[in-house]
Amino acid sequence: MSNIPEKKAHIFKKYIMLINSFKQIEHLRLLDIGCANGVFIDLVNQQQNKCYGIDIDAEAVSNYKRNQRSDNKVEVCDINAATNDFPFKNTGFDVITCFDVIEHLFNFNNLGLIIRNNLKNDGLFVITTPNANALEKLFNKNYSGEYDKSHKILFTPYTLDFFLRRMGLKKVILFTPYIFMFTPNLFNKK
Repeated sequence: MSNIPEKKAHIFKKYIMLINSFKQIEHLRLLDIGCANGVFIDLVNQQQNKCYGIDIDAEAVSNYKRNQRSDNKVEVCDINAATNDFPFKNTGFDVITCFDVIEHLFNFNNLGLIIRNNLKNDGLFVITTPNANALEKLFNKNYSGEYDKSHKILFTPYTLDFFLRRMGLKKVILFTPYIFMFTPNLFNKK
């Protein structure tokens, strides 16, 4: 069995509510980068969306394909690979999600190409990642952002915003979970 940790459905339901406040997730074409076992795409598939997913973990993808009850398309894809063979070229996605993946990457060019070549002009790119400035690290010596040895890079809200703007995206909303820092982060293609 795959050892990739995956968020629970109740967390993804909160993300869906946030996304719905900007773009109704209904009858859309959606790509989940780092889909793992497909929990998110199964949830959004319930709103009659056409869902696609990619993940580096061949076992998770195989398990999903074996157990899926929908026509979602899920494939193995390593975004870090020098010759990234993205399986859904020029698909035209309305929404691309990237939940807790970017901190594992060292080849950001491929991520940028996937977004530039496949996100519709009015599409949304939704990303989550540990906050390198999180208050949690002051109180918890095992702060997950630093503790996870598979993380290659950590972002602050500022560096993530800067990075994504350099990829050609326009910020719609960026926030951290702390109320005093809440600033309504989805990104649109320019």
